[in-house]
Amino acid sequence: MSQIVKETEDRGRTHLDSRFMRESLVDKQVLSDAVVENEIAILPYLNIINIGGKSIIDRGREGVFGVLDELISLKGKHKFVVGVTGGIRVRHTMAIGLDFGLPTGGLAMLVGAIEEQNATMIYSLMAKEGAVRVPKDHYTDLPHYLDNGMIPILTSNPPHHYWEKPPKNGVLPESGADFGAYMTAEGLGARSMIFVKDVDGLYDKDPALHDDAKHIERISAQEILAGDFPELIVDRLVIEMLAKARHVKEIHIVNGLKFGNITKALDGQNAGTIIYKDETK
Repeated sequence: MSQIVKETEDRGRTHLDSRFMRESLVDKQVLSDAVVENEIAILPYLNIINIGGKSIIDRGREGVFGVLDELISLKGKHKFVVGVTGGIRVRHTMAIGLDFGLPTGGLAMLVGAIEEQNATMIYSLMAKEGAVRVPKDHYTDLPHYLDNGMIPILTSNPPHHYWEKPPKNGVLPESGADFGAYMTAEGLGARSMIFVKDVDGLYDKDPALHDDAKHIERISAQEILAGDFPELIVDRLVIEMLAKARHVKEIHIVNGLKFGNITKALDGQNAGTIIYKDETK
């Protein structure tokens, strides 16, 4: 440690002699001095695979079973966790909450409850294959589960709950499930972040509404933020944080309805769309 404990002569108090000792932790100079160029990745071998609720789980057996079969086939080949999102029931619940006039924090609490139900369903389907349901306050146990060949099942939405920050517009929480999954990956210094959807990746416009929509195989986060995309396939906050990433500097978006795409993404191949941090900007 570079800090030296010193005994002050006047009152006999013990202080840590450091550059932050008498500074505000929101001071610009202090913040710039606190930048760490080479952060330690906590779980650098970890792959986070986030299953879309509306795109995959809401399809029932048709959408879910193929994805789970592929995940089970990967057991022992890669160390990964499965993030689960809420799906269409989140939207229904939001509508009810808005009708009652609930604030942003109350809506965030409801979203988390829906995800818990979906996570329990996915766990139940995979339990015989070694799945384990992992609540957020047990993330420190992830290395033990992974080393023992288990498949941890997580909820993706960030645990802000009543403390969800006020959104820029309206009252709907901005920190969605995609953002929560990405921040888990970034916070743990994961190897990869894969979003499993029901389309082949990012398009310049919604392919369900426009026959001339063009598929984008690779694009930087900065290009997206500077562009005019009417709708993104992942939370905009994911793109904003990706542009600032220190560990997970690209994300994969794949079509989970096509068997093999998750495997390709884990192997580093582009199986849909790759969005990356442009280090030159």
